[in-house]
Amino acid sequence: MNAVQVMLSPEETQAVLSAGLRETHGADARLEDWTAYPLTKRGKRRAVHYQLRARVDGTARVQCHDWVGKFYDRDEDARRVATILRELAAAGLSGRGAVVIPGFIAHDSTHRVVLSRYEPGESTVAATAKYNGRVLAAIGRAMAALHATPVSSTAITSPASLLGDLEPRLTDLCARFRGRAARLLAVLARLERQLPQLPAASSLLHGDLGPSHLLWQRGRIVVLDFDKWTRGDPAADLGHLVAQLRRLTLRKPGKLPSFASVCAALLRAYQSSTPPDPGLARRIAWYERVALLRKIHFLVSNTTRHEQPEALRRRRTEAIRLLREVSGTASDDAWVGDRHAS
Repeated sequence: MNAVQVMLSPEETQAVLSAGLRETHGADARLEDWTAYPLTKRGKRRAVHYQLRARVDGTARVQCHDWVGKFYDRDEDARRVATILRELAAAGLSGRGAVVIPGFIAHDSTHRVVLSRYEPGESTVAATAKYNGRVLAAIGRAMAALHATPVSSTAITSPASLLGDLEPRLTDLCARFRGRAARLLAVLARLERQLPQLPAASSLLHGDLGPSHLLWQRGRIVVLDFDKWTRGDPAADLGHLVAQLRRLTLRKPGKLPSFASVCAALLRAYQSSTPPDPGLARRIAWYERVALLRKIHFLVSNTTRHEQPEALRRRRTEAIRLLREVSGTASDDAWVGDRHAS
């Protein structure tokens, strides 16, 4: 029976989970009982943790399974995620030790849900506070293993496409923060001048890499949520991760070692597991700046997920602090005239 009804009716859930059991364990597999719990309140996608009791071998013995069901608005998106999970499983990525990818169970197109195995783990931020260099080194090695895995996608994330997407956001930021418009335009001009070349051999990209998508599991790194995966420059993933870490060190000082030491440890571990790439650090910095500017725009323009005045104030404060990081503003006083800009 169902402890918490989430997304589907009990009858629909029973059917989806039963089909997943038959797909992975054969026609004789039978679902005995199940419970469902919301997995997280974060993110756009809805995720449910299913705990199953099932007979999978035609005997009286009951086995327990932990699955995750992730629901999508479009089946096209669900199908893309199912595809990458299948490809990563076929490539044996989880078997190589550095990284764990949740195992694919089933894709139900009617309900636009992807079922995968639940992977337990500890927050990488909390683990870093306890184990420090071990966790950062493991993340670097995991990213190197992920980027080295061949996939068949034709979707490419190019530096030019990211810059093109950023330009209207920067125009809006200039209007919102008129006192910093000149600096923001200078940042854009610098990004245009330093536009990196896409490597000849593109790599698998997670596409939305951050601490919330990484778990520490007894020395290995679990990578979650491939909703935005494409191919491209591995520096794009690393730049996005570094941008998220910069946000974290600004919002919660003391949670991690210094930002510079975190970045250095990640880069050392990554480069020790990949072929030489002399321009990697420079490209990471470029992608990080793009990611920060996109996040700044989101913080000040998206008010639908956090409508309370205090939450909006915190988001705007964070955006201003990140703008100082990106554009080199030296003091809070320089922002007094911008704080109430519309």
